[in-house]
Amino acid sequence: MRLLCVMLSVCVLSACSGLTPKQQQMLLQDTPVSGAYDFEPLPVGMQGDPELSDGVIEIDGKKSFYKGYQLPYGHGSFVIQLRTYIERSEMGDGFFYPVIEMYDFNMKQIDVLRPQLRFTQFSSNGRYAALPLRLNPEVGFLVIRTEPKLFGQEASYTTAHEGASWSYSVTPFNKRKSANYLPLGRVELLTPDAGFNQPFEKMSGAFWQFSFDRGGEELAVAEDYLPNLTLGGGPIFSVGYAFAIPSRPSSSFRSSIGYSYLSVSDKSGTSYEQQFAVGDLMWVESNQVSSVGIGLTARGAHEFSAGGVKTELDPAWGPKVMVEIRGAMGVSLGVQLSWLDFTDQQGNNIASNQIGFFLSKLY
Repeated sequence: MRLLCVMLSVCVLSACSGLTPKQQQMLLQDTPVSGAYDFEPLPVGMQGDPELSDGVIEIDGKKSFYKGYQLPYGHGSFVIQLRTYIERSEMGDGFFYPVIEMYDFNMKQIDVLRPQLRFTQFSSNGRYAALPLRLNPEVGFLVIRTEPKLFGQEASYTTAHEGASWSYSVTPFNKRKSANYLPLGRVELLTPDAGFNQPFEKMSGAFWQFSFDRGGEELAVAEDYLPNLTLGGGPIFSVGYAFAIPSRPSSSFRSSIGYSYLSVSDKSGTSYEQQFAVGDLMWVESNQVSSVGIGLTARGAHEFSAGGVKTELDPAWGPKVMVEIRGAMGVSLGVQLSWLDFTDQQGNNIASNQIGFFLSKLY
């Protein structure tokens, strides 16, 4: 019967992105306890679930899921990042509280970290707290676990738990909101590339972007305090998805589609309108604070109207480059350049290179 419960729990784990708190507790109770920590090599270029459910250890008579990693001998100092997410269930909000144990290469304990968490980061998977961990050359083994004595308790800002004290916040504005400690929860681990010396940031997930481009060909001079209408320029709202490049934590491939519409009137009262669809394909190289991208951009379904007379332009595409500064909570600001040639209904070729700025909400 116990074996059947374990098999059912594992099936649920593989079929769903997450388990309910009750299912997590059942899986914890039905999983055999390891006599000692088991370790596996720390993977390079990892940006996903460390699969804590693979192992269970007993701590002060209670059980905890864990994951143990072994570092290569002679490694330099580098940083990994652990992310723990707020999860919602019928019992309310909850999260996995990470405790980090570090050992040297002789298995002598160096440190035990019980971090203060701030769930101020947002992604397509929900709100999370990011925990950067610097691993110095003397660190040979790393364990990720939790505090089983916390299960069933409500998390609070600053509360002492049997001699240990830490704080947390589940909103970016320090507004009190209850949450529970989970045995498992949703966790992600990010590690640098081969050599453990390259910068990294999470590179996959959905995003949106608002930009404003100015083209080299001016179509209409707007009234005071309004931007002029330029060919291929104007406000653009886009949505897209970024795909991480395997074994390259600093690289991603972004694809997006968007739409632009701008209407202006000149001083004589004549109305001008421009609308078009936008598509981008970009290769992006990033670190924790900035990104550089190169790729292609396209303008399609392009329509320009002057005084009620409409003109359609052929789809146009060309190279594009961008530079962005990455800020807190996945927000980035940047500038972009693209080189475009447009063709009207009479076959006239019009060059209108684009320069603009953008605001993005990343993953």
